[in-house]
Order: sequence, then structure tokens, then C-alpha cells
Amino acid sequence: MRNIIIIAFILTACVPTRKHEIFMTDSDYAEFDRQYSPDSSKILLNYGVDLGAFGYGRAGTAVLNFADTTKNFREFTIKQPLSRLNWITNDSISGSIDIIPFIRSGEKYEIKNETINGVEIVAKPYDFIEPDFERVIEFRELSPNKKYELVAYRYCKSWSALNFIHVSIIEKGQDIPKYGNYIIADMQSDYVFDGGWTKENKLVFYTNELYADMVQYYLVINRSNIGYELKVDNDKFGSKYRWIKKGSS
Repeated sequence: MRNIIIIAFILTACVPTRKHEIFMTDSDYAEFDRQYSPDSSKILLNYGVDLGAFGYGRAGTAVLNFADTTKNFREFTIKQPLSRLNWITNDSISGSIDIIPFIRSGEKYEIKNETINGVEIVAKPYDFIEPDFERVIEFRELSPNKKYELVAYRYCKSWSALNFIHVSIIEKGQDIPKYGNYIIADMQSDYVFDGGWTKENKLVFYTNELYADMVQYYLVINRSNIGYELKVDNDKFGSKYRWIKKGSS
């Protein structure tokens, strides 16, 4: 994490300060994608700024009438960190807010609709589990003292698009919780790629050098008090980013 903070500082220090306003005519303006309303009278526009050698930085998503394309986009930008934005009607848009960080941290979340430029933004929670997804158990092992089970599982529709891992500790025979109660990863990586029990009824997880420092940020805050050991194995897991069943390719 220290390395990440240092990198972030360097990026901030090197990127020149720009004005808060963003206009389509700005030399560093970048458009990523746009969606038109059903009657094509409005635009849902995902935009950012060109950071030069550092690539492009996302600035937000604006809800615009065609006449607004000459104005400051900041005035029409959706305030909540929403994804999966789509038009419902000419005057309403649906959007999803990722609730996994709240589940992981144990914090309460409140989702509110907002109105931007006369268009209602209908927000809903999203946990990356679609109705047609199935729970796939990647690993399950009983502790040496026969009291607990370590279960690693994910929700997905196909093996070509694996969702992230949930890791739970349950009492023997207990139902598996919907969300991991020990580790919940994210779409970037599972961060741990194998695991099991030690003879002392503690946990051991395996990762690689790239993700070793990140594992701590994906632990569930109210997890079991069963401790864990993290082992880095680049020879076996150096190219991995998902925990796959033993014997699977």
C-alpha cells in the first residue's frame, strides 16, 4: 500500500493543475462513450481528461441536452459513483452502485435517486450476482479439529467470464452465506489463489508478489477470529489472478 501511495503522490505532483470546469472544446477533453435517450433528444456522456503520458482520467458521466454540449459538463455530472448506466425513458436513467465495499467493511449504505438536468437517476444496489448466475465452489476443506469449514466460491454464468471469489469460514454443516464472511475479492483479482488449514486450525492463503500487499484490504471487517498466514509463491501463482479449482486449467 505504501508503494501505491507513493505512486499516487508522484502522479499528482507531475500532472499539471487544471481548471475545475470541463468543456468539450478543451484541448485535454476526452470522450469515452455516449448513449442517446430513446427519442435521441438527450445524451448520457462518459467523459474525462487527457493526462498526457499518464493516459486518460475519467471525470464523470454527464446528462446533457444537445444545447448543453457547449457548457461546463461539471454542472450536469451525476454525483454518485454509479455504473451500468442506461436510459429507461427520455426522462429517467438507471444506475448501479457497488455495495460489495459496504458488505466488506460492515458499513451501512444509503442509495438515493437524484435528478440531473431534469432527468431522474434511479439508483439501485449491485452485488455482481445476476439472477442467472450459479454458485460455484472452488474449494472446501474441513479444519483438523472437525469444527469449521473453509469454503471458497464464486457466482458466475460461464467459465469464460469468472466472477470474483468469496471466502467464508462456517461451522461444520452450516449453510454457506451469500457473501464471503472472511474475504471478498473484486473484479480485478481474487488476490488469494489457493488456501487451506494448518495443523493448528489456522488458515493459510497463497498469493503472488503482485497482490500480496493488497490482500489485507479485501478482508471482511467482522470476520472470524481464526487467524491466517499469507504465503507468496511466484513460481506457482505468479501469473494468476483467479482462484481456480485444483486440476482445472
